[in-house]
Amino acid sequence: MGGESMNLCKLLFLLLGCVTLGYSVTDPNDLKILLDFQKGLENPELLKWPANGDDPCGPPLWPHVFCSNGRVTQIQVQNMGLKGSLPQNFNQLSKLYNIGLQRNNFTGKLPTFKGLSELEFAFLDYNNFDTIPSDFFVGLGSIRVLALDGNPLNESTGWSLPSELADSVQLTNFSASSSNLAGSLPDFLGSMQSLSNLRLSYNRLSGEIPASFGKSLMSTLLLNNQEGGGMSGPIDVIASMTSLSQLWLHGNSFTGTIPENIGDLSLLRDLNLNGNKLAGLVPQSLADMQLDNLDLNNNQLMGPVPNFKAGKVSYESNPFCQSKPGAECAPEVNALLEFLGGVNYPSILTSQWSGNDPCQGPWLGLNCDSNSKVSVINLLRHNLTGILSPSIAKLDSLIQIGLGGNSLKGTIPSNFTNLNSLRLLDVSGNNLGPPLPKFQNSVKLVVVGNPLLDGGNQTQQTPSPASNPPPEKSPPSPSTMPFSPPSPTSSSNTIQRKTQGSKLVIVGGILAGSLLAIVLIALSLYCCFKKRKETSKPPSSIVVHPRDPSDPENFVKIAISSNTTRSLSTLTGTSSVSNTSGLTENSSLAESGNVVISVQSIGLQSFDVISVMGKITTKVDVFSYGVVLMELLTGLTALDEERSEESRYLAEWFWRIKSSKEKLMAAIDPALNVDEETFESISTIAELAGHCTSRDPNHRPDMGHAVNVLGPLVEKWKPVNDESEDFYGIDYNQPLPQMLKVWQDADSTGLSYTSLSDSKGSIPARPAGFAESFTSADGR
Repeated sequence: MGGESMNLCKLLFLLLGCVTLGYSVTDPNDLKILLDFQKGLENPELLKWPANGDDPCGPPLWPHVFCSNGRVTQIQVQNMGLKGSLPQNFNQLSKLYNIGLQRNNFTGKLPTFKGLSELEFAFLDYNNFDTIPSDFFVGLGSIRVLALDGNPLNESTGWSLPSELADSVQLTNFSASSSNLAGSLPDFLGSMQSLSNLRLSYNRLSGEIPASFGKSLMSTLLLNNQEGGGMSGPIDVIASMTSLSQLWLHGNSFTGTIPENIGDLSLLRDLNLNGNKLAGLVPQSLADMQLDNLDLNNNQLMGPVPNFKAGKVSYESNPFCQSKPGAECAPEVNALLEFLGGVNYPSILTSQWSGNDPCQGPWLGLNCDSNSKVSVINLLRHNLTGILSPSIAKLDSLIQIGLGGNSLKGTIPSNFTNLNSLRLLDVSGNNLGPPLPKFQNSVKLVVVGNPLLDGGNQTQQTPSPASNPPPEKSPPSPSTMPFSPPSPTSSSNTIQRKTQGSKLVIVGGILAGSLLAIVLIALSLYCCFKKRKETSKPPSSIVVHPRDPSDPENFVKIAISSNTTRSLSTLTGTSSVSNTSGLTENSSLAESGNVVISVQSIGLQSFDVISVMGKITTKVDVFSYGVVLMELLTGLTALDEERSEESRYLAEWFWRIKSSKEKLMAAIDPALNVDEETFESISTIAELAGHCTSRDPNHRPDMGHAVNVLGPLVEKWKPVNDESEDFYGIDYNQPLPQMLKVWQDADSTGLSYTSLSDSKGSIPARPAGFAESFTSADGR
């Protein structure tokens, strides 16, 4: 009896063992995939899996493997230094719900996860997977966290998020930074109500933030540092993302303004907008936000710096009007900023308008009068959009407003009629509509090309000469002046072109920073026309004003004429004329081959009649041209008694410093932005300036020498990448000969850069006996 009991116990023990063994055996397919995984590694020993093991689910369990009912549910091998590839049948681990492969060195193609319907957590980040299959996201209905960061996926072509990801309705955290994501941000991401954290930094994303994001419940949105210019467009949508606590948009190309209602983001604690193209004023609601970190560096934010309440704030490299928080802008600046807001803060202006004085610094398109008040706004053909701001009427010194050739809409503000000094308002070629304000008879209103304004063929109130205001600086009477006083509508910010016979006259201010163009323009215009192989007749005369032709005390004219059988003295009427105002006109004329170059200096204390190195010279030659070159190089006038005695006379001082590279570099006008590459040309020009102003007139060269020295620089001209492209009708991004050719081509089509009817106002009057035109029979 006792023996039978013992045998029965043994039988029961064996049966129990068999049952236990049956429940512990791992699913054969799961075992196969794990063994394939092990074989694909270069260092499988790090796993410490048994060499001949056949039951990962144990007991005992294999290290890093977790099971349930004989099925593998987790693999956790993060940060182990594993090297190798994954088996492509990985998605057959159908009960897998958590996989942690992050921070290893897995390589090759990422296997598809298609059909892993129970997978909730997938950490695949910071490996070296180089390809992601197109069906990777199909069927991931339970996924909550998916991390793909730091993998060079599809490096050559990039990849985009497929629409199948939208079916992962439980997804809360998705991150794929530094994974070569390309293209636009999908709309469906903003519609995924479960999505709380989206991290897509350091990719190749482009385009705008979708409007659908405004309804999302995201708390973290990281889109910073996209390659290739990055994302763009406005950021207005973020003001509706009220759940945000962290927003990084830095390192992109977002434009527009910071939303006024950004203060509605009451949960926001970390905001980084560094390195974009955001413009306009900083909203007060942003300044009042209790942020832990706020970075506004490297944008185009303008106006005053507010008093921020953020714990850590930075706002460097923005064109604020003041550097001190809380300090207000000047009234003129405020008016101009309102104008910029009306035209949507174009980058060509926001990048140039900085500081608290429009009459100091690079305020593109503006000109000021002798009282340092803005007198001219000249923004023709600058691709401006938006509306005209009534704030312009606050600039009560305005004489001229040129806004033609843009895409402005709306109406002309009625308060523009309060500008009592206004003489010209050119809004031609826009989309402005009625009503049209009634201006005074002294205002010339040009609205041609606005279809909504009665067919767009209106030119209203052309002022008579009697209605023009007196010049800001009283000139001599016409009987004693060597030139006709300019009309108020002639300014240094306009280019006028007029063909009289075969005479081409070019009058205009030249942008600072374009020194080579200024110096070469008188020579290269002729050279350019000469190279046209006689396909069209070159102009007989070209006139360039490198100074402000509206200022009679600061006026130099450089002219080139084709040589003909006329005598040179008849062509130029060379003279040195004094008048009651103390202004003089000196003409320097020289002939070289088929080029006649004339330099007329009017005012400037008479270049040729100043004390230079203890001697007086009255020889009318290239001396004036040399001093013009010195002035262009240094930004100084020829004679300024307010300067120190050492530098009072520009020519004398320049002679002493031109031979020293360090001194010459220090003397160059900072506006020219000279570097080592361009200093070679600067040195050539400086040497020529010195030669032209030699103390002994007999040692001065003729203009043929100037042609030989400066001529080769025409071919060395390198286009500049400047946002002032097409300003004053000049495209500085093209080679110099082509740039100059534009003037002749435009002249042949009758194109004009202003609505002025004549350009004679800033050209010296003809000397007595001077021919009416270069084609006149009197021009002998």
